[in-house]
Amino acid sequence: MISRPTLIKLFLKSHVAMLAVLLGGCSQSLTLQIDSEVPIVLMQALPLTIAVYYDGALRNHTYIEDSNERENWTVSTGSSQVSMIDKVLTSTFAKVVPLAQLPSANALIDADLIVAPSIKEMQFATPDETFFDFYEAWIRYDIGMLAPDGTSLDNWEMVTYGKSTPTRFTSRATGLNDAIALALRDAGAKLVTGLPKQPIINRLLNENQ
Repeated sequence: MISRPTLIKLFLKSHVAMLAVLLGGCSQSLTLQIDSEVPIVLMQALPLTIAVYYDGALRNHTYIEDSNERENWTVSTGSSQVSMIDKVLTSTFAKVVPLAQLPSANALIDADLIVAPSIKEMQFATPDETFFDFYEAWIRYDIGMLAPDGTSLDNWEMVTYGKSTPTRFTSRATGLNDAIALALRDAGAKLVTGLPKQPIINRLLNENQ
């Protein structure tokens, strides 16, 4: 006759084995298209004409990872990035001109400054990975500032962060989407407050007085 403790052990082992099979059969793939709206900022526009250039890497920015922990992850943020930066620039400066390509020394553009943002890094963390009860997203930007002939004048590195706390039934896709959306909002807020403080912009404002 099997004792009660032995029966309990056998019961637990069988259920743990079943759980492992179920988890192993679950797909860890993730495909996200981030569509985030950043609020329009109401402020007095700075009297400068800014040209903005988005390279293909930013316009089509996609985080891709295929590892044991993150199988077939694809997170696309390019359209939301462009929309966020456009809103910030048009509300911060008197005039914003889009550029299809950067100018050369022989083809100056009619602008005070060129802003050329790029994404250097994007990271995520999920509750399954950290054992904390929230999703996180980090984005590291490089905001290039160039002269009208395309010459580099300055670079501003900016790191943004978003954290979302899921409810009981929040999916991984929803949790990550919310965290990334908050990181984009953080980017918008930092651009609004940080751009007017950049030395090159202050110099241009003083020269235009």
